[in-house]
Amino acid sequence: MDVSLKAMSAASFSAYLKWVIPVYASDNVASGRWDQSDALERAKMDYARLLPKGLNSPDDHLFNIIENASNINVGYIWVKIETHFGKKSAFIYDVGIFEGHRRKGFAKSALRCIETVASELGASSLGLHVFSHNSAAQALYSSMGYQVVSHNMKKKLSR
Repeated sequence: MDVSLKAMSAASFSAYLKWVIPVYASDNVASGRWDQSDALERAKMDYARLLPKGLNSPDDHLFNIIENASNINVGYIWVKIETHFGKKSAFIYDVGIFEGHRRKGFAKSALRCIETVASELGASSLGLHVFSHNSAAQALYSSMGYQVVSHNMKKKLSR
């Protein structure tokens, strides 16, 4: 499937936040990182911290994923360009394909597009995070050449 990336408008960014913050909270609960009781508030705080100026946050690039043949928005992707020790790298903070458009190759095409964007912005590498319970995403990223560079582990303690 052929897609292109279109910078989010203020309206699409607002819609994105309304949809993605609860999803992010739910993923953190499902992974065991957060308790349900405060997950939504924590998700809101994370997004406020990561995007302090919304769409105008420095070095953050948020896109709608547009299926070229139909010109339909099928998802979203957010990449940040970071400089550490004089080297630029990119990190995908979020990528998603809307229900009804999944399993059609859109995510893979969008990832190829974001690789080009990151490279054009001077990044020499592209990273991302994937929750341990998301085996489909892990398989996709692995098939595209992403490699595991670390594992976070957790053990619940009884009181």
